[in-house]
Amino acid sequence: MLAVLTTICVVAGPVGCFSATTQGRSGRGNGALLTQADLTAANTDNLYDAITKLRPEWLTSRGATSATNSTPTSVDIYMSGTMLGKAEYLRGVRLLDVKEVRYWDAGQASARFGMGHPRGVIEITRS
Repeated sequence: MLAVLTTICVVAGPVGCFSATTQGRSGRGNGALLTQADLTAANTDNLYDAITKLRPEWLTSRGATSATNSTPTSVDIYMSGTMLGKAEYLRGVRLLDVKEVRYWDAGQASARFGMGHPRGVIEITRS
């Protein structure tokens, strides 16, 4: 009897975990990616306003980045491997020109774009 219960737990355990994991993700998009369809649904004229509606956490500044520099910084904006500016740059980008937008947190941004992105990077892919 104990062997049967052990077998059931071993076989049913992973299935239950897998089911719960996939159900938890259904209905959610990728939190680090906005597609052209997502941006169009935001019903705004520029990329800054669309991100403010859809992923406001990408644009938040958490204050000073170090004890020696008290100046708050914002996310850096990149396209095709070139830094374009800070978050304010997005106000001049029309949604019609954007294919997708991806957010890279500070660690990922350092690995992809080099050091010096304490608030991360928003990467724009043009249409």
